[in-house]
Amino acid sequence: MILTNHNRERIIFHFNKGFLQDPTIPMWVLKHKGETYYVDHVDIDPGVGFSTKETPENPHTKGSIMIKGKIEIYKKENLTCGRIF
Repeated sequence: MILTNHNRERIIFHFNKGFLQDPTIPMWVLKHKGETYYVDHVDIDPGVGFSTKETPENPHTKGSIMIKGKIEIYKKENLTCGRIF
């Protein structure tokens, strides 16, 4: 287990543009409490709410999804995975 937080807190989720140039790096980004986690797969449990966050001036991503939930980041086989519940 890389991260476990069972408190409902803000999580930012977005696509990793770097994946388009180098498909060996993970496709998704999860940000939680100032830390960034690059993950290959994310599961979001039913009923977890979200809203969008537009950032047109950001050179890295123009938008992301803000989720209020609990989070786990873990290794499964050769992948880094995330679960939001």
